[in-house]
Amino acid sequence: MTADPPMVPVIDDYAGLLLIGDPHVMATPPGHRLDDYCRTIRGKLQFCLELARDRRALPIILGDLFHVPRDNPNALLVDLMELFRPHRPWVLVGNHDKYEARLTRDVSLSVLDAAGVIRLLDQPGPVAELVIADRRVLLGAAPDWTEIPTVVDRNGCDWVIWVSHHNLSFPDYEAGRVKLREIPGIDLVVNGHIHTPKPPQQRGRTLWLNPGSIVRISRSRITRALAPVVTLWTPVGPALESIEVPHRPFDEVFPPLAEDEGESGSAADQSLFIKGLENLSLRRSSEGIGLKSFLEDNLTQDDAVDGIIWDLYREVVERGQEK
Repeated sequence: MTADPPMVPVIDDYAGLLLIGDPHVMATPPGHRLDDYCRTIRGKLQFCLELARDRRALPIILGDLFHVPRDNPNALLVDLMELFRPHRPWVLVGNHDKYEARLTRDVSLSVLDAAGVIRLLDQPGPVAELVIADRRVLLGAAPDWTEIPTVVDRNGCDWVIWVSHHNLSFPDYEAGRVKLREIPGIDLVVNGHIHTPKPPQQRGRTLWLNPGSIVRISRSRITRALAPVVTLWTPVGPALESIEVPHRPFDEVFPPLAEDEGESGSAADQSLFIKGLENLSLRRSSEGIGLKSFLEDNLTQDDAVDGIIWDLYREVVERGQEK
């Protein structure tokens, strides 16, 4: 797929881009978190937006602004409107933002878009031409379940940057489905969706970056060692700056890890799988969003038992949608 040059005005007066990974805003604590999660994630977003303002950077959220797509409390939506209105961040559509894999008018992201407090990146392809530190920068987008282009016409721009929300095949990420490759015309691809930060990967003239989520949802030894960050990109060196987002110690927001959690081995994996299902049962939703994401992260395509579980999931969800 070749991406055509955008037919949009040039947007000026930025010094950089602030790239914000998967906030997963929710009124109640997701996963194993014990804190006042809604207040915590609002504080993280406020930090990011104020940082963008102070550094004259365009804030871009890399998908999954919301943890569940619909039925978020009105008070939460109003709070986000008030937070976003002075900054109007650009928001890529992630898998958690959609209902039944579609961006519909009744999802929370559409409410914010209709309120005019965000700029929604819901279509694949070039988005805008920006002037950043006197350089022409072409920004493109690949929302969840859309194609990343195979070649891009630079249209005379100094930099071409694409934001994506995909299962990219970064090293040590078994769920990766999209191969990292050189994309003629693209200098940098910045990905959301994968919560764990990954080392940048250079493929020809294209650099692939996955900064990770600004929030820790899963409880594991890997998560314990993580410090949530945002990435500031500027067209002058150093081009990428990783900035830590204020956060509380792991042990203050999660219950203690069990002996086998985060360890390899089938017994530990099965134990974590059952615990994850038990946690999902406490916050199940009619659309099965949380369960679908959980199965995607924990099941494979080749295992026979996993195939049976997927068949059961589809049967239950489809039967529920027919009622």
